[in-house]
Amino acid sequence: MKNKVRPLIYILLIISFLIIYGNKINGQEKVNISAGFGVPELIHVGVHRQLDQFQIGLNIGVIAEEYFIFSISGDIYYHFGGTSELSNRRPWYGRGGLTYFREENEYEIDKYRYLTLRIGRDFNISEKIGIEIDAGAMFELYHEEIVKKTQQCTGWFCDWELEMPVLPSLSLVLFYRL
Repeated sequence: MKNKVRPLIYILLIISFLIIYGNKINGQEKVNISAGFGVPELIHVGVHRQLDQFQIGLNIGVIAEEYFIFSISGDIYYHFGGTSELSNRRPWYGRGGLTYFREENEYEIDKYRYLTLRIGRDFNISEKIGIEIDAGAMFELYHEEIVKKTQQCTGWFCDWELEMPVLPSLSLVLFYRL
């Protein structure tokens, strides 16, 4: 039970930070809500606060088919290049963040923490709606595996385990400016 409460505490801390910090910002801030697909964010929803050419945000994602995968990530964006007729925010950005990623199936629970670094671009459809696309790398900072029961398997594939501390990271997101 204790391990299931910890991600909830992180979520509440990040949301509290966004609310408290957001109240101290001048009248030029904007809030974006988003939905999309990404690695490691999964199928996710998010909220981002714009501070001039910076954004801070939180995404919560899930995939629940044969087994359950959950992610929560906090990101900082810096918009640096180009111009847009539909927004004051520059369309090109660098993005860095931290992600907690948890995967559970009938045999094991895997918990990861990743650092993600990406570069991307906003495509504004209107003054309120846009699409962001980015790509980069994710770096494994932490991994914990909890075995629930031994998996019965035969053949060479059972002994093969792929461990890569650096993986590709990408996302495709639809956002709406409030």
